[in-house]
Amino acid sequence: MNKEAVKVIIAALLGGISSYFVMFVLKNTHLSQFERSLYLDYIFIGLFVILTILTLSYIVRYLQIRQLTKRSDSSDEEDAIDDQVNRYYADGMMIVQFSNLLSIGLASFSIIENQFGLHLILSGFFYVISCIASIYFLNLMRQIYPNRYFPKYSEKNYAEKLFAASDDGERHVMFEGLIRSQSLLQFLLMGIIVVLVVYSYETGQSQIFAISLLIIALIWSNAKYFLHVRNR
Repeated sequence: MNKEAVKVIIAALLGGISSYFVMFVLKNTHLSQFERSLYLDYIFIGLFVILTILTLSYIVRYLQIRQLTKRSDSSDEEDAIDDQVNRYYADGMMIVQFSNLLSIGLASFSIIENQFGLHLILSGFFYVISCIASIYFLNLMRQIYPNRYFPKYSEKNYAEKLFAASDDGERHVMFEGLIRSQSLLQFLLMGIIVVLVVYSYETGQSQIFAISLLIIALIWSNAKYFLHVRNR
């Protein structure tokens, strides 16, 4: 049995065990409407605090990159500054994506729990801010490397132009990161399917629609990848 199969089995087992534990706790915990509302408020406040911290974090990273790119240092320090800029850029983009996804999740949670007031407005605000920040970060490559042609995010075929502007080392890093992230995503989605199956069985609330969408997404992404490789 290869390592990939072992990882899939482990992900499925962990997903099943954790989902069963969560369902057991929920089924044996009886909350009044007031207690439920209070817990939801605590959850919303906690998520808003996290979103605020994330927003401040990627703004700080953006300003740090701008400051570093304006400095004129000796050639001995240039490599060290480039490494630091690259780390800050990766940090900033990762934090922006976290904020973007978390704000989407919070908006979805607000709608499901019928919280259409301040909760939904704030989650929408954080989502818009993170989308704008992602555009600023993507366009920041033109300032980090002024001597190389990096496309603006608004340009047509942005991904192809960005790939063409990257050197061989950067392309290797891109490929390695994409392959690893795609493999991890496969395992996570399979684990989520197991969680939804256990959730459906324990609660009697069918999640077949969500499971079907996840399976379609997995089939689509795998087919797109292998067809691209096949037709090269």
